[in-house]
Amino acid sequence: MKQAFIILAAALLLASIRPAPAAAAPYEGYVYSYWGEAVHSPIAYLPSRSITGQEAGGEAWLAANDLFATADGLLYILDSESGSITVLDQEWQLASRIESFERDGEQDQFRNPEGLFVTPAGHIYVADTDNGRVIELGPGGEFIREIGAPESDVLSAGFTFFPRKVIVDKAGRIYVIARGVFDGIIEFDSDGVFTGFMGTNRVAFDPIDLFWKTISTQEQRDKMIRFVPIEFNNLALDQEGFIYTTTADRTSLSPVKRLNPSGIDVLRISDEYLAPIGDYSRVRSTFIDIDAAMSGVYRVLDSTRGRVFTYNEDGSLLYVVGGLGNQQGTFRSPVAIANYEDRLYVLDRDLGRVTEFEATRFGQLVNEANALYAGGKHHEAAGLWREVIKLDANYEMAYVGIGKSLLRQGEFQSALTYLKLGNDRIYYSKALAKYRREYMQENFGFYMTILLPILLVGFIGRTLMRRHRKEAQVHAVSQGR
Repeated sequence: MKQAFIILAAALLLASIRPAPAAAAPYEGYVYSYWGEAVHSPIAYLPSRSITGQEAGGEAWLAANDLFATADGLLYILDSESGSITVLDQEWQLASRIESFERDGEQDQFRNPEGLFVTPAGHIYVADTDNGRVIELGPGGEFIREIGAPESDVLSAGFTFFPRKVIVDKAGRIYVIARGVFDGIIEFDSDGVFTGFMGTNRVAFDPIDLFWKTISTQEQRDKMIRFVPIEFNNLALDQEGFIYTTTADRTSLSPVKRLNPSGIDVLRISDEYLAPIGDYSRVRSTFIDIDAAMSGVYRVLDSTRGRVFTYNEDGSLLYVVGGLGNQQGTFRSPVAIANYEDRLYVLDRDLGRVTEFEATRFGQLVNEANALYAGGKHHEAAGLWREVIKLDANYEMAYVGIGKSLLRQGEFQSALTYLKLGNDRIYYSKALAKYRREYMQENFGFYMTILLPILLVGFIGRTLMRRHRKEAQVHAVSQGR
């Protein structure tokens, strides 16, 4: 009886100190293989906290449409309904709230603003959509200037300026995406003077439709679909000054672009992987926001399924975060993303909520390995890629990273193994060519030692056979006589 009591007490003690089971993740992690198939992958980011306008000590965000994270960890949330900007510090305490500003001695307000951008100096640029202007405020919310509709002969007489998104580069140039503008991004110089358009999307058309337009009457042509370029819906600026853009057209084969100062798309897409278009399914992703991070990494927000796709500088998918749902870490109507260090922020308009995600061990390894890889430190990256493989044996990019490192170190045979597992056919061919050359150089003497005697014996044997046949022919002739 006493022994049974001791066993029961020990069991209760063990049950009380046993760690609680981990909460189930609100979404699944996955990447796409070389063949375009979704492959399960460890989750790279998990939700750590979330906040609403009321929880931040202010008013509820009724129609929050944009957010911005600064280099020092401040978070700016723009609410279109109230025309206000909420500023949170790193602890998510209310730092300030901008509801209006004084201009020429009078109070002025935003009207349905849709975008904001904060410079490193703390100046706030707001796309004041329904007021048809871009407003620049100082770090304390004081009015600096207004940038109105662009003035140029290239604009139509009935042009109406409805700015939706805005960014500012290091030189002070201002780039604006406006509603109904298909000519590209509107560019202003640092003085707010319109200088032109950049990055116009190419017109997509059907050759059959074009043929019918050429033979149709004017009335018939007016009823047909016009060939109009796709307008941008969002943009972001990376540390090198390149502009990333997105379009919401699901039929576009390049919904993401990286524009240089001349407006030319220089986005890198690996030949071994599919283009960055989100999910490869019958219902395509719809990108509505983009954010540029460190080491050439960029993230795009898909409103169709509420997911954030993260790509590296080669256009290879690193991981997927989020999804639609009611749990923390899922969304109802995600509209904007931002990042600060290893944290990711997603703004949900319908819920009026910002959710923060922190990198898991897997996400940290992938981020660090990719950063080293992008910086040319392939050997250091290979060590982290090996750790990634321990967590996900199907992560093709890790095999490619290790294979390229081995290739640079001259270990061609080992590189072939990893590049094959990573399905990188281009570098596999390069490694194979180098391996063949190295193999022949190392074994040339051996093969020559064997091959030369064989050739010599063959030559002597052939010579003797010819001589024998010739003697036999001579003997046969002599016998015939």
